[in-house]
Formats: sequence, C-alpha cells, structure tokens
Amino acid sequence: MFSFVEKNKTAVQVVLGLVSLGLVVGVGLTGYSAMEGGESYLAKVGQTKITPRELAQAIGNRAVPNEMKPMVLEQLVKKQLLLEQAGLLHLDVSDDQIRNAIAAIPDFQENGKFSAQRYKDLLAAQQMTPLDFQQRVRDDIASSHLLAGFSSGIQSTAVADYMAGLLGEKRDVAMLQISPAAFLPQVTVSDAEVKKYYDTHSAEFKLPEMARLEYLVFSQQELAKSISISPDEVKKYFEAHQAQLTGEERKASHILIALAKDAKPEAKKAAQAKAEAILLELKANPARFADLAKKESQDPGSAANGGDLGFFAHGAMVKPFDDAAFKLKKGEISGIVASDFGLHIIRLDDVRSKTFAEVQPDVEQKLKLEKVSQSFQKQAERFNELVYQQADSLKPAAEAFKLHVQQSDWLTRAAAKDELLNNEKLREAAFSDDVLKKKHNSEAIEVASGTLVSVRVIESKPAQSQKLEAVSADIIAKLKQEKALKLAIEEGTKKLADLKKGGADTLTWPAAQAMARMGQSAVPEAQVKEIFRAAADKLPAYAGAEVKGQGFALFKVVKSTAAPALDATMRRQLNENMVQMYGQVEVASYLQALKSQIKVDYKLKAMAAE
Repeated sequence: MFSFVEKNKTAVQVVLGLVSLGLVVGVGLTGYSAMEGGESYLAKVGQTKITPRELAQAIGNRAVPNEMKPMVLEQLVKKQLLLEQAGLLHLDVSDDQIRNAIAAIPDFQENGKFSAQRYKDLLAAQQMTPLDFQQRVRDDIASSHLLAGFSSGIQSTAVADYMAGLLGEKRDVAMLQISPAAFLPQVTVSDAEVKKYYDTHSAEFKLPEMARLEYLVFSQQELAKSISISPDEVKKYFEAHQAQLTGEERKASHILIALAKDAKPEAKKAAQAKAEAILLELKANPARFADLAKKESQDPGSAANGGDLGFFAHGAMVKPFDDAAFKLKKGEISGIVASDFGLHIIRLDDVRSKTFAEVQPDVEQKLKLEKVSQSFQKQAERFNELVYQQADSLKPAAEAFKLHVQQSDWLTRAAAKDELLNNEKLREAAFSDDVLKKKHNSEAIEVASGTLVSVRVIESKPAQSQKLEAVSADIIAKLKQEKALKLAIEEGTKKLADLKKGGADTLTWPAAQAMARMGQSAVPEAQVKEIFRAAADKLPAYAGAEVKGQGFALFKVVKSTAAPALDATMRRQLNENMVQMYGQVEVASYLQALKSQIKVDYKLKAMAAE
C-alpha cells in the first residue's frame, strides 16, 4: 500500500547519505554565501542562482575540493534545468505523493514501518527542516516525471542480434609491448638541445610564490565539547512543550480492498460490496479481523501480518485513513474508509505516548544544539574582532579562546598540503598584501561548516626561476625518454605494417589470452577496439596501437569465437540495456537542448568548461 516508486527513492536517499558520518553541529556563523559575498553565485539557471553553500550541501555540508567543484556544479545545473522545465510544463506534485514517498523511504522506518521520530532525528542531524526536505522530494519526483519518457522503448530483433554478435565475440590474443626502455641506450642529448628546451620551457622551471603560516582554528565542533545541559533545563523545556514531545502514536491494523481513483462504476460497486460484506462479518465476529486481513486484504505490505501497520504518528498516513484512525477508541473497528489506495476497514489496536525518560535524550540534544549555535555565533564575532583588532599577532586570540597556534608547511596560491588550509579563499587571504607584506592576521575565514581559521605569514619566498644547472639532469632524462618513445612507436608501426602485408612473423610472442569486447580487461579500451577491428576471416590477424607514454603495443589474434545464440532471458536483458543506453544519450541531448532554451550563466569560466 505504501510502497514508493523505485526511481524516486534513490535521489531522496542521497540527501541523507551522510547521516552515518555522525552529527554535524550547526551551520556556522555565516556560511558560504556570506563568505563569497551576498550576491555571489557559481552559476545561474534561468533566474535561479546556484551558490557555494548549495555546492557544499550537495556533498553533505563539507568543504568541496577544487577538483570536485566542476563536476558537482554541473550536476546541480542539470538538476535545476529539469526543475525549470518542470515548472514551465506545470508538472505539479501533490502533497499525498510527497507524504507517501517519504513514508516509504527505508531510512525513516523502524521494523518496516514509518517512524516519525526517526524522520525528525535524521533531518535534525542533517540540519534540515521537514519543509526543506519535502521540497527536495517534490523536486526529485517532478524531475523523474519529466524524464520518465526517456527510459522506455523496444529494439528490433535484428539490431539485438547484431549487437549480441559484436558484444559476445571472444578472441584469443597474444600481446607484445615495444617499450621505449629498449631504445634508451642508443639515444643521446646534446648541450644545445638542453639549453634550447630550457629557454623555450622557462615556465616549467619557475618555483611559485610560497609562504609558511601560523594559524588558529576556532571550531564549533570543539566548542560543543565544552557545553552541557543541566537536568533543570531539560525538565523546564519538557514542561513547556509536553504536548509536542509526547505526541500520541496509534497502532492500527487494516483490511484494504484496492481501488484505483479512476476506476469504472462497476469496479467501484464491486469493491464497495466486498468491503461491506467483510465489515458485516467483522461486526458479527470481531475476533476474525486478522484472519480476514490475511485472506482478503490487498495490501501486500501488511496482509501477511493480519493487517498490522504498527505504530504511527498523526499525519503519517494519507488523510482519510489518518482522520479515521485517530477518532477510534482502542479495540474499535471503523466503517468503510475511502482513500486514494482503495477502501479500508481499520481496527485500532493500541495507543501510546512518550514518557519524559523517552524524550529526555532528544531534548538534551536539541537544547545543546541551540546553545552551541548561539554561543558559536557570539564567540565567532568576538574571535573575528580580536584577530582583526590585534592584527600583529595571533597570540591574544589564542589566549582568549584557549586555542593552540599551529604552523603550516609551505603552501602556494594554488595548493596546500594541509587539507584544512587547502581552501581557495584562505589561500587568497594568505597572499593578499595585508597578510603577506604587512604581516597582519587574516580575517576569520570559514573553511568548512562551523570552522573558522585565521592565518598569519611566518615567512615567504617570491616566485623564482631555477638555474639551468639545477634542472639540466631532469631535462636530459625527459628528452631521452621522448626520443626513445618516438623510436619505439616508429619500430612498432613498421613491424605492424610488415605483418599486415604478409611479412614473416619472427617475433617471440607470449601465450595468447582470451579477451572479450565487453567487461573488465587489463587492456585499455582503445586497444581492445583495435583488436576487434582486425578482420578475423583469416587468422592470424594483426593489430596495434600507440600506448601513450609507453611505446607501441602489437596484437596477434590467433582465434575467434562467435557469440552464443541469445535465449529469451538474454535477449530481454540486452534489449533493456540498449533501451537504457539510448535513454541516457537522449537525456544528455535533452539537457543540452534545455540549455539552448533556458539561459545558463557560469560565473566561473573554469567550471563552465567542464
């Protein structure tokens, strides 16, 4: 009854994918949007801006490594394109769809049943409100509706047979590598060549500007360790919010006669008659409820358990069912209740509400989160003021907040070895005139959610070119490798041409290995293509390919085994895979078409190129 469409479930679960990493305490003082400036954004789709904060939220409120930013940003752009188009097409998602979708997510269930408390706890751990999460589910379902048409279709038998023949063929292949190492002894590099390379590649030999820092880390996570909640605070909050905290839950069983919303009158009449007959039998013998549920209920999720739905909170079920269940007295059986799923007969089995002891841990956690968040905001402002006002040293701030001044390794404008310092905004601050030249403290920079860092330059080195003497050995080795690689490729190309013309095969080949066109292989994909491109009507057949940076690979095909005939199962699986593959291509084309209709503005050109 409450099963969730599989294609909607995956993306919803991704939202909570980092719950297992533990509780993230608070969002921090200002977040990414404030860090980048009020109007900052990474891309704009239509009129919707994608901010650095949304980029971080996409991977669980963590700092996004620079190398991941283009990929994550492009995924967010694609998602927003779909949402923009769904809005233009008025693809609405009902509240019932949202409710049913959330109730069916396994992460929110206990013993196979939706748990309102678990739902609240998991969202709280992700610092997400129910309204925010419901919007994400709504967006996901709307997007999936938009893409539903790209995952269906039928391929012809001829195409399937042709593809099966290509993909299922196997070949026995001997492989021989012509390596540059074999040619290294015969190549030489002159002093003139070294000098020429040095002069024309001067940028390669420039050491970038570098700095070494001392820094302070003011962390909300560390602050949380020093904050506790007293029993009196917990008791006071409980007494003020007792009704919400001990919210009533009900345990019910039901018998469902399934009926579609658009069912024809005769189907509705038959379902109503069946439900009335069951209800009449229950009135005569209420003790038969479980037996009748097992026999007559059409809810696969509960029928086998006598209709048992377990405990649920107010609002967890579809509204007609929920309203009826919360009007019943314990042991009472309802009349016939109609919902979008069909006709229900409901029995209320039990009623419970939580005790103070049960909600005490949750109250403590909630109060601690609030206190930590409030304390961090106040102290973060003071921390920032102190490193700014006492700009000539980090020690005053360290003493005031009982922090340890740490020192970094050398870092450049582009990278830092310490992951905490490998933050673009922090590196920009470290190399600013105020910090690098005037030796002032940097502002407090949020490098991750709830983590502020202020840095100060200890020493620095300007960008400088290395002398020829220092790099000549490296240049000689590089030029020798390039020459040897060129000779290896020339030798391999010549041998392959001779073999293809019918020349004598005097090479010493290793034992042949079985190889398939598809599946895992130790041979790169480009080389596999060359192997299967060779005509197999006359064996042995020869193929070869340049291996980037490693020379030339020669292949000798000694045997070809045709693909097995397709049985019904294999044909169906192949058809499904082809439909999926074509669907993915069509989705990519569709998204590209949307980009031509809905303006996408990439603020960072480096990301737009991805």
